[in-house]
Amino acid sequence: MGITTKRWFYLDENTDENIVYAYTKLFGISPMVAKVLVNRGITDAGEAKKFIERDVESLHSPFLINDMDKAVARIEKAIADGEQITVYGDYDVDGITSTAIMVSFLEKRGAKVNAYIPDRQNEGYGVNIEAIEKIIETGTGLIITVDTGITAGEEVNFAAQHGIDIIITDHHECKSSVPDAVAVINPKRNDCDYPFKDLAGVGVAFKLICAINGGRADDILEEYSDIVALGTIADVVNLTGENRIIAGVGLEKLKNNPNLGLSEVIHTIGSNPKWNSSAVVSYSIAPRINAAGRMSSAMTAVNLLLTKDRLKAQELALELDRENKERQNQESVIFEEAVDMLRDEKYADKKVLILAKRGWHHGIIGVVASRICDKFQRSCILISIEDGKCKSSGRSMGGINLFEGLSGCADILENFGGHAYAAGFSIKEENIEELDRRLNEYAEDVLPAHVSRDVYIDVRADIADINLATVRNTEILGPYGVGNEMPTIALERVEIADIRTLSDGKHCRLIVQKDSKRIEVIAFGRSKIAKDYLVGDIVDIAGEMNINIYNGQSRVQIILDDIRLSDEYVPTREDFVAVYKFLRAKGAVTEGDIMALAREVGVATGSIMSQEKFENIMLVFEDVKILEYSVRGDNIKILLLPAMKGTKINITDSAVYKEMCTKN
Repeated sequence: MGITTKRWFYLDENTDENIVYAYTKLFGISPMVAKVLVNRGITDAGEAKKFIERDVESLHSPFLINDMDKAVARIEKAIADGEQITVYGDYDVDGITSTAIMVSFLEKRGAKVNAYIPDRQNEGYGVNIEAIEKIIETGTGLIITVDTGITAGEEVNFAAQHGIDIIITDHHECKSSVPDAVAVINPKRNDCDYPFKDLAGVGVAFKLICAINGGRADDILEEYSDIVALGTIADVVNLTGENRIIAGVGLEKLKNNPNLGLSEVIHTIGSNPKWNSSAVVSYSIAPRINAAGRMSSAMTAVNLLLTKDRLKAQELALELDRENKERQNQESVIFEEAVDMLRDEKYADKKVLILAKRGWHHGIIGVVASRICDKFQRSCILISIEDGKCKSSGRSMGGINLFEGLSGCADILENFGGHAYAAGFSIKEENIEELDRRLNEYAEDVLPAHVSRDVYIDVRADIADINLATVRNTEILGPYGVGNEMPTIALERVEIADIRTLSDGKHCRLIVQKDSKRIEVIAFGRSKIAKDYLVGDIVDIAGEMNINIYNGQSRVQIILDDIRLSDEYVPTREDFVAVYKFLRAKGAVTEGDIMALAREVGVATGSIMSQEKFENIMLVFEDVKILEYSVRGDNIKILLLPAMKGTKINITDSAVYKEMCTKN
């Protein structure tokens, strides 16, 4: 496996300053915010106005989704006839919130309705025949699925044989055909022309509710927007278009007038001045709601969102808080076990990490898979083996579409579902090795030889321009999430004035300065930076602006994305010569920390040799057959190849070098 590098791409290279100036005057925003809008392709004033205002009137009619009229007619008939309706949901936050709003709304319309969410431990994901058999006993005539059901063809047919109609609402990827249900409401259907395809499951359920409400969304948002925002943000769907509007309205409701159950969840967490932040929802509220489905019964969380009794809400919120703490404990154990397994050399070259172990709680492995992705910057699938059954959860990193990859392995899977970024499946233990082989072959085909972790810089900034007012002004660009990330700024050629680790060596804190102005930079989980960089180094910083509130005091800080020494990291001819001579002096084999070796070259040549430049030289040298290398963590092992007699090597002929020059 080649070195994983980060390349910086500046989106403000060709910014139209006339549009920037016009936006600052027209909307009363700072030049920095205006530049972000323009650099992200919003160059029409009308579109910019819609983006800034997040106008609810911009939401599309729910009747543009296929089968919506059929679903509304069938539900209205069920309500009129006093027919028992069962809302069948999923056990994650998206499914829980979908279930809660559907049950609540139907109850308000006078429906006879109950909820069913499968037990994660005993039933697993999705609609299953055993569950339908239980539902039959309740006298149900209509099942409405939320956040699930798009692959439940056999189960829909089974229900029909027993006189039960099913309406499917889902947002997961569709296979070649959809179940033969009364209605299949999913914007991702191949034959659906709905303008926005990225609704979460709760977003699709919200659309059905709006349709039953005659197509009106304003009063539905007033009642349920905080719950819909919670499910949308927690499911990590693109926070653009309708999702951004819904989340924006919901976050304001969460801050000012939340659902009773959510209010009590917030109380268990403690006071926080930024409850309108999608990050707070993702990292504080959602895990507690998720804990119910992971550790016990998702119905605990559904009941929390439905209750009108404050004492009951307090009791359920405390129960979820306890379960979340237990989840955190088990998660830590699984994470450490997974990291220990990855020390095996056989994982060094894999682009998809597939780990399986007996005893792993399958309700937690999805969270751990996300953490493994973050730590190793590779896609990850964890498999829990329990009593001969293997259940999995996977997360994607770096251009791999998990659903597409699993589709090519359908013949060795018991079942599977999900989308590009997250998916799950069941598999026989004897097929895990074959799955590993196929998915990594797929990854080799869709990913370049050397994975590039790119950093996209929205704007270059001066330290002097960054203050509380600037950061607060950027908040109109939110809420932030996938597809609408928090703006990344670059501070160029700043000096490290102080550098140290925090939290017993877990994190790193830098103070950087330029022209007598200083700013704090926090690198979470990256304490190694304190070893790689020194006070006095001139560096470029890429990161997100943040307001840190401590002891009632507010100050601006940068949350670090990347750091590099301030030199151009496309190597010159002199750089290639210097590194080659350095490696020849070392002998046939050179091994060590990448950053340390780059520093050593710099000291030996009296020049600046950044890690990025050193890594790029390795890429080119490998391409022209000067050397071979392998990387494990931060360490590199370099093997110089014997020179071919009579062969003149021209670095500029390297395809890797040409691509490098083009991108920089």
